[in-house]
Amino acid sequence: MHVTVARFFDWLPLVALAWALGFSIGHALALYGRGVRVVVGDWQRTPAQMLCDTVLVLALLFLVYQVVANAWPLPARLVPPLLSTPVFDALAAKVVGALLVVAAAVIQSLALCAFGDSWRLGIDRERPGELVTGGIFAWTRNPIYLALDISALGVFLLQGRLILVVLAAIIVLTIHEEIRREERFLAEAYGDGYRVYRARVGRYVSWRLPDHADAA
Repeated sequence: MHVTVARFFDWLPLVALAWALGFSIGHALALYGRGVRVVVGDWQRTPAQMLCDTVLVLALLFLVYQVVANAWPLPARLVPPLLSTPVFDALAAKVVGALLVVAAAVIQSLALCAFGDSWRLGIDRERPGELVTGGIFAWTRNPIYLALDISALGVFLLQGRLILVVLAAIIVLTIHEEIRREERFLAEAYGDGYRVYRARVGRYVSWRLPDHADAA
């Protein structure tokens, strides 16, 4: 593969990551400026849920490290050679991976725009904000979590390292548990409004065309 093309695929996930982080931080600062608390703590978590949260955060941080290490590159990958050595280097896989990484950044940005003042990092049991069902939420109930799953898969296809399969599996499984926990909270907080929305829109993706009112 041409060196310039290879470097493009190395740097693309880092650029997408920088965009996603920058957009998120900017949106969070705007919300804090309006008096909206974005980062919240759920003090009703069980030890198992706290462990799940911790594993997810560590897996995401390690994924970020792998992205940065591959782009600079950094000297250490912090994993055994068997897991850090690429097992494939196919152009077709890299193209698909690039499309997934870009799609993840777009989905995440659309989700934050649709969220408005209701975006929270954590479960806000005191002031959860309004239930959001429009925009990209008319296609998926969990666009940000979906973006994380897609991004993890995309990075694996771009780099082809076994460690990224492990990280992607951990991220997908722990995110699924996070979603199930949030669904229970949303059903309690929003009642029938959420239950109707849940029956209409898929957890990860909905293949039916949304109503005009949903997409607004």
